[in-house]
Amino acid sequence: MKNADCPAAVLSMIANTLIRNFQKRTPLRTGSLVVTIFGDCIAPRGSVVWLGSLINLLAPLGISQRLVRTAVFRLVQDGILVNEQVGRRSFYSLSTVGRRSFSEATSRIYAQAVVEWDGLWTFIVASQLNAEEKTDLRKLLEPLGFRSIGSDLLALPNGTPPLLDEQLKRLTYGAKLLQMKAHPPKEAVNNDLISFTRTAWNLEPLEVAYKEFLQLFQPILIKLERSKQLQDEDAFYLRTFLIHEYRKVLLRDPALPSALLPPSWKGHTAYQLTKTLYQLTLERSEAFIDVSLQNLVGPLPSADKTFLARFGGLR
Repeated sequence: MKNADCPAAVLSMIANTLIRNFQKRTPLRTGSLVVTIFGDCIAPRGSVVWLGSLINLLAPLGISQRLVRTAVFRLVQDGILVNEQVGRRSFYSLSTVGRRSFSEATSRIYAQAVVEWDGLWTFIVASQLNAEEKTDLRKLLEPLGFRSIGSDLLALPNGTPPLLDEQLKRLTYGAKLLQMKAHPPKEAVNNDLISFTRTAWNLEPLEVAYKEFLQLFQPILIKLERSKQLQDEDAFYLRTFLIHEYRKVLLRDPALPSALLPPSWKGHTAYQLTKTLYQLTLERSEAFIDVSLQNLVGPLPSADKTFLARFGGLR
């Protein structure tokens, strides 16, 4: 048997493909990758990590110690991380703002796909806001799937997102907003409404992004299923880049009901592929985390119970 046909060699080739895919992007977005690792691996394991172990973890990706230090420093400046110095060692953990931000993102990235819709729309009327407040509101609500319909109205073809009320309570101008819900007649979900929704939510670039994600990871899934073996290190880097790439697309997705999406929407396929690959890498990648990342007292603790609830339930 040729070396390239060995399972370990095949999987190393997979890891190298993903690493090259990451490295060819300029500038190298180390901070974004650190955010992925914190959210996927560190947050469910106590949220604290020794910087030295994080540096060692990223070294095989061609990321220098200087780049890692710069990335975490900027995340501290942004209020996402906090730093604790113990002797000559630096430890980083999620701030209160960081925990909330990661919780919000996690609730979307690992959520079980929901395709049913009862026809309910949510509207936010912002006619009492000034221009600056309206701009701020759009930035806040668009990640939840809302889009502006005119200058004073934001709409979402869904019930109330879980994070909406919490988000609105934080606003100093929240009392000036009016929230309404409506059930259009069933016959209103016709071609005109579907066409309007796809245009207003600009789905075409998102569909392209999902296709590119699938083109990268579908061949990897085929190779992985054929190999039947997985090295711990490869499993970790595969899982990391899987979530990193999926997160970048998914957090732009307004999560529209299937009734308003194009036929064979690639977002559903991307979710299933991500869930399958995540499950296949789970055991080995967790073993790699056990020996690779440390906190103030040693190896990170086991993941909390919410971790196994990801993607509708890991096994």
